Amino acid sequence: MKLWDYVKEKMSAYKGRVAFADTGITYGDLLCLEERRGKKGRLKICAGRTREEQALEILRCMAKGNVAVPVSLDYGIRQYNYICKAVKEDRQGYDDLAFLMFTSGTTGTPKGVMLTHENIIANLEYISAYFDMTGVKNICIARPLVHIAVLTGELLYGLVSGLTIYFYEESFMPARLANFLSEKEIDVFCATPTLYAALVRSVKGKPLPVKTAAVSGERLTEAAARQLSEALPQTAFYNVYGLTEHSPRASALLPEEFVKKAGSVGKPIGAVKMKIEKGELLLKSPCVMKGYYLDEARTKEKIRRGWLYTGDMAHTDEEGYYYIDGRKDDMIIRAGVNIFPQEIEC
Repeated sequence: MKLWDYVKEKMSAYKGRVAFADTGITYGDLLCLEERRGKKGRLKICAGRTREEQALEILRCMAKGNVAVPVSLDYGIRQYNYICKAVKEDRQGYDDLAFLMFTSGTTGTPKGVMLTHENIIANLEYISAYFDMTGVKNICIARPLVHIAVLTGELLYGLVSGLTIYFYEESFMPARLANFLSEKEIDVFCATPTLYAALVRSVKGKPLPVKTAAVSGERLTEAAARQLSEALPQTAFYNVYGLTEHSPRASALLPEEFVKKAGSVGKPIGAVKMKIEKGELLLKSPCVMKGYYLDEARTKEKIRRGWLYTGDMAHTDEEGYYYIDGRKDDMIIRAGVNIFPQEIEC
């Protein structure tokens, strides 16, 4: 099944609802996006001046049967031009691909992660099994769509759940964002622990309307988890873990465990298998990427015997909950002890 067919089938139940709040675009409008016959599977750059424009470009690309390549100038003109040039020169068809997601490339040439229709559909199914949307109507997207966590876990999951999507287009200023969430009565908001901590400081004890939240993108410490739970007791927090090469979601810590198992990324979701080999976390599931774009050697290094080597060091507790210790490349060994920069407090 193609991703667009899957998304369309889910959206058909919400034809009369508003999909994008700012412009009033309805689910019925999205269902009417042009579908193209003939050659498909072409790589297509999806930019847009705003997040909403980029979201529409991505959806139009999906509807036409092409492969969306979300890009942003935020990563720098050199990386942007590199990606655009590579896509323009590639005239192949990639019928099995839904997205080609490039990393920022801050330390070298950007890596292109090839994600298939099967990858994304499986991930959306796994997310729906744990991320409870009962009683919520809208979601705010404040992070760039060049991140697969935002594209899969917020935009597409919001659409298949029939939510109204608000795009926060301003640069990040905690007080302004907090006011936006309150004015729009946002139900669902996903962000990093650092961003949520900044929001908590800016509201100074005042409540936020957010009912459901997922934190991801960086290591959540036990202290941070407890601070968020105490500051926003009305919010159901999930701590989730994933990576671009896994479409992205791999595990989740549920709200009822958020404080009890503070700092954990929970347990595998859906059909995801997780194991630890020499301290490194490995994943196996239908969500594992097809490979790196035009880089077979790096693909073989990353995926071995069907297992995705995440590069994240981890451990489990006696109840099988997973904890991320840090990046393998950042690990320092002193007197036989593994030390990670994230664990060092000033």
